Amino acid sequence: MTPSEHGHSIPICAGKAAYHRIFALSLLVLCAPRARGAEGKRAREEAQFTIYVAGKEIGQEKFSIQDSGDSISSNSIVTFRDPNQHQNVRLETQLNMNTQYFPQTYQLRTTVGGRKGAMTGTFAPGEAKFQYLTNGTPRKSGLLMGDRYIVLDTNVFHHFVFIGRLFDFSSTEKSQSLEVVIPQEIDSGILKISEVGMEKISMHGKQKNLHHLRADSGPLAIDLWVDDQRILYKIALPTKRIEVRRNF
Repeated sequence: MTPSEHGHSIPICAGKAAYHRIFALSLLVLCAPRARGAEGKRAREEAQFTIYVAGKEIGQEKFSIQDSGDSISSNSIVTFRDPNQHQNVRLETQLNMNTQYFPQTYQLRTTVGGRKGAMTGTFAPGEAKFQYLTNGTPRKSGLLMGDRYIVLDTNVFHHFVFIGRLFDFSSTEKSQSLEVVIPQEIDSGILKISEVGMEKISMHGKQKNLHHLRADSGPLAIDLWVDDQRILYKIALPTKRIEVRRNF
């Protein structure tokens, strides 16, 4: 990872060695149980996030999540201006999951400064397999996983929606564990997710009462704000000075 004055970095092209990251989850522990309390089905969610670094808007993510009843899929287009390398970045993703958000297939296409890359992922209980294509050269990699996990890829912010949907607000446990796989980093690990409380957040001049969740990887804390319907409105990584806000 190449640090900047803001303490973050940006992905450049597909594959762990070739990526510079907006943020690194740096997750280490494997095979913890999935968070409980999966959210009830909704037919379709379609929205847009605006991405800020150090208070400056650098890009947007348009996404949709479709629930067909027996499977869930998501698509997104992320575009931003890399404040470190001063290049335009575009990520296109397609993720297919079962009704518990367990991944089945994942496709990523990148365009960074005119250079293109691609990645495909396939998943099963206990393992995740990836194939990367950079400059026309394919490369394969894989990870040993637990039986239940979700995809939470670098710079693909709508994946955090799954955390809000899976969190069990009725649980009396202090925190809930969720195993994640990070395809661009060829990495995986555990998030410990807890509820901070209800907070009034100003969103585009409107006040909203939202549940504040904190996802802690150990090295990094990620704050999420969701409403009673588990719609994700805001993501913050304070140590990286990154903030992502939902557009109305």
